[in-house]
Amino acid sequence: MSDFNPLSIFYIASEMFGSWFWPLVVVALVLLYGVVSGFRRLRRRGLSAGGPLFGALVVGLVATVLAAWWVPSSTEASISALGGVIDYLLVIAMALAIGLGVFALVFSVMARKRASKQIKA
Repeated sequence: MSDFNPLSIFYIASEMFGSWFWPLVVVALVLLYGVVSGFRRLRRRGLSAGGPLFGALVVGLVATVLAAWWVPSSTEASISALGGVIDYLLVIAMALAIGLGVFALVFSVMARKRASKQIKA
């Protein structure tokens, strides 16, 4: 376990995702940029991020719940196939990753729209 470091995690993730690894990294970086730039635009205009945050949290929570149902069925497995704690933890982790991506996308869009409405008004 002493050899388990960030480089090991990188290789495990690249093996696990295969050809999807780099596109997923790019999507994650674009979503991160969208959230950061959304906060910056709102702050520059002197606006609160409360509205976009609340809307994105609600949509992200709904997406997480739907993803928790969808993830096991996407592998054509039934819920009864989940036998151990690790199975449930991985389903929850994958559902949270999907929900976080949806949250980032919705917040980016809502923050940009709110900041652009303020300019026009």
